[in-house]
Amino acid sequence: MTDRPDRPGDESRDEWGVLVIPVDEPPPGDVATEEDLRAAPADDGPPAADDPSPGAPPPGPPGGRTFSLEGRPAPSLYLIGWLGSVAGLAMVAVALLSGSPSVAPLIALIGIFVLTIGLSVAAGYQLVARAGRAAHAYRGPSTLILFGIVLCLSTGLAALLGLLGVRSDEPLGFLVALGVVALTYLLVVALFVVRSGALRWSEMGWLGWPVGSRYGPARLVGDMGYALALMVPTLLLALLLAAILSQLLGVLPAQILPDTATSGDRILILLAAAILAPIGEELFFRGFALTAWLRDLGPRRALIRASLFFAVVHIANVEAEPGQIGVGLAQALIQFAVILPVGTVLGVLFLQRGMVAAIAGHVAYNGLGLVLYLVGRSVSGAS
Repeated sequence: MTDRPDRPGDESRDEWGVLVIPVDEPPPGDVATEEDLRAAPADDGPPAADDPSPGAPPPGPPGGRTFSLEGRPAPSLYLIGWLGSVAGLAMVAVALLSGSPSVAPLIALIGIFVLTIGLSVAAGYQLVARAGRAAHAYRGPSTLILFGIVLCLSTGLAALLGLLGVRSDEPLGFLVALGVVALTYLLVVALFVVRSGALRWSEMGWLGWPVGSRYGPARLVGDMGYALALMVPTLLLALLLAAILSQLLGVLPAQILPDTATSGDRILILLAAAILAPIGEELFFRGFALTAWLRDLGPRRALIRASLFFAVVHIANVEAEPGQIGVGLAQALIQFAVILPVGTVLGVLFLQRGMVAAIAGHVAYNGLGLVLYLVGRSVSGAS
């Protein structure tokens, strides 16, 4: 018997410690008594999958904490981003529903400003939240959030230009409007993606892509020739799709270019549609969006997503007349079907040859298509 007092709650029992030692060979390890074995914690196997490791986020599906501040790395940014975005959207909706020509524009501008602040703060939050991602993953803000910022900024600036008498349905105003959009693409990508360290310009397909390579005249000529060889049949395919769908749906494709009366007007339209638009759109949709998705999804899924995104965005160019919603929907379908293969081919060009090839292909597509459009308008006007 041991002379140790019983521990609280223990029943009185014989406390002999029985040694477990084989008699024919030395013990294989430390000598353990039955008391030691009873006192040792039970080995329940590996920890359960639901037990979070230290520092890991709370368990649950990725969207399970969408509207929760719990566990957020910067909860104040998250909250301000949500509140600003919702408040801005609500104000824009009120402006659209009010129908007041005197009050609605002011409410809409204030709503766009608030929405821009909310989306910008949300982008800042995502930079903080994604800083711990793997080195090969994309660590910057969401593509959709940054496009929302571009849309808000360009819309607000276009409204201000309209107050100054610059109209986007005229050739000069069309050039200025597309220049503002291209500048907004550049500003947003430079501020939220490049300066934040999420991506470098060379990683987005600009000169020096692949990273560390040299770009010379021979490669420039090769990229331009390859882009032209791909975009000519793509243009023919787009024209064929537009013609077929136009016949099936009984509507003409949407006209998104302003009317031209002089050669100067045509030059302005050509500069806007065939120079400014390709540079700005390739910078954002291929250079930034496709590269960001490429890091997280792989080439095939990133290409599909970027092409669909590019086509959906171009539906915004369709403006339905009051009382002609059906016509507007049909024109939007034509626009989507035509732009989807174009975006896919431009994405392939970008993945294979880089940004210069993608811009050259976009310039070739828009330029050739615009020349055919203007020639057709001249012929029809002459007849």
